[in-house]
Amino acid sequence: MRDIYFDNNATTALDERVLDAMLPALRHVGNPSSAHTAGQAARRWVEAARRQVAALLDASPREIVFTSGSTEANNLALKGLVRGADPGRRRVISVTTEHPAILETLRALEADGAEVVLVPVDCWGIVDLQRLGDAVDNQTLLVTVMAANNETGVLAPLPQIAEIVHAHGAVLHTDATQLLAWGGVEVDALGVDLLSLSGHKMHGPQGVGALYLRRECSWRLAPVQHGGGHERGIRSGTLNTAGIVGLGAAAELAVSEGAAEAPRVTALRDQLHHELGMAASPLILNGHPVDRLPGTLNLSFPGADADAVIASTPSVAVATGSACSTGNPGPSHVLTAMGVGEEQAACSLRFGLSRFTTAEEITTAAALIAESVAQVRYRQAEAASA
Repeated sequence: MRDIYFDNNATTALDERVLDAMLPALRHVGNPSSAHTAGQAARRWVEAARRQVAALLDASPREIVFTSGSTEANNLALKGLVRGADPGRRRVISVTTEHPAILETLRALEADGAEVVLVPVDCWGIVDLQRLGDAVDNQTLLVTVMAANNETGVLAPLPQIAEIVHAHGAVLHTDATQLLAWGGVEVDALGVDLLSLSGHKMHGPQGVGALYLRRECSWRLAPVQHGGGHERGIRSGTLNTAGIVGLGAAAELAVSEGAAEAPRVTALRDQLHHELGMAASPLILNGHPVDRLPGTLNLSFPGADADAVIASTPSVAVATGSACSTGNPGPSHVLTAMGVGEEQAACSLRFGLSRFTTAEEITTAAALIAESVAQVRYRQAEAASA
């Protein structure tokens, strides 16, 4: 039986069309910073990809800065703004359910003297706008809230957040890594000033991403990585030409196919939820029932340890939480921030579907997971009664 991959929140399969677009650049010799013919050919590929990524965001190509991925883009956004900030604005605000790439960066900034405030979320995982409004003041430099949570898929109300942030002259950043596989966005409509993205979360290559930097904010961002002054002096380092070409191709496919596939994948996600509910009850949905990504389903199976279920179902790739938190044992910080108890969190699985997911995979995976849940529940009940 072919393995079933339901861990697309961690990384997605490389689209064959993206690979085809990358191959000429992989075979090409030429640094895009060089003035000779080979270098300028590479430069043309880079700038074409910059236009493709800008189109994904309805932005200007000059507002796109290429990075090694969203983790670097997050670090560049947060550290760059704090380093370039007026001394009177040292407050940085985020949310308790953010990705480790944000939370760990904030810890580093706090150690350097920044004031960091984490705002709580409600039981659905949505930021408390009242508490956010109370936290933002005239000393606030930056607010960062992820567009879609990587564990629950819950969507943030970014336009409402932007109103609060901009009323105090602060800047809004979002990590949109999980969102963009499902189609383009309009950064102006979202109200964001900076946005991070990564290629491998939208069927592009690993090791490449970008930071959208609103033109009016570019002067406020101090470089974090120094060198030859690449990317208009914002991010030095030789550009990953082939990776950037792949990112551009993936962005173009996300625009043309992501939104069109979203309803079908949403239906498959709901079918998986229904079939597991019929075969592996009781179960609990973690996150908002509607306002979440098309492909994300986070479920708790009381009485069945999630790691044991995963070990018992080797042919189905699912996860217990963020792939970037595997070195931190313990319950998911996202679920506990939502008020989920440790016991329920330990029984939670994240299913991440993609535009390549099929109905046959849903039915097969549901049966296999349900069988494993039943086996683990039986073993745990036996152990408890022994």
